[in-house]
Amino acid sequence: MKDPLKCPDDWIDPRDRWKNYDDSKVPRYIEPNGLEHWWDVKANVIRTNDENTYLSFHSYYAREYEGHSYAKLHFDGDFVTITKDGKDPDDVVFSPNFREKTEAGEQIWHVDHIFRDFVLPDNERYPWVFHWGQLPKKTIRGLDHFKDRAQQDRFIYLVTTLLSRHKGVAGKALIGEEAKGKVVFGDKLLNAFETGELIR
Repeated sequence: MKDPLKCPDDWIDPRDRWKNYDDSKVPRYIEPNGLEHWWDVKANVIRTNDENTYLSFHSYYAREYEGHSYAKLHFDGDFVTITKDGKDPDDVVFSPNFREKTEAGEQIWHVDHIFRDFVLPDNERYPWVFHWGQLPKKTIRGLDHFKDRAQQDRFIYLVTTLLSRHKGVAGKALIGEEAKGKVVFGDKLLNAFETGELIR
């Protein structure tokens, strides 16, 4: 019986197409405190001049599967999961509505939930599997609390800063167009930040 998880000999990774793109014009930004950040378009990651601090984007959609998207902010040796509100409370989604912008033209990024655990199809380990139902499940589990106020403040700073120059359109970044983004935290999350309930 054929193993659906075995990589076919003739499989070509569609992500390889990014290797041919010239990303030398992708803008780099330097903050007053020295933090440098840029969009690594080929990996769909916002990198910084600290190799252990970066924001990665993850998504998967398939026929008869509604799909998922989320982000992970990697810092302090671990990561925090990030999603926004979806149509259903259990939705795993973090993708912008490209028509939703501030009056200043900033792309709005809604951040409503952090510290969530997800059990999702493992498409990243088996990208050649066509039918999502054949994929094994994986658990995404990062930090579930902040250790102190300083770590919480660092998280807030990094998320708002790294998304402040990100619009989510690869083609624009590749030709050197600078982007503007704005993080909008959900009211419940803002309240949790203020009351310290996420700190243990």
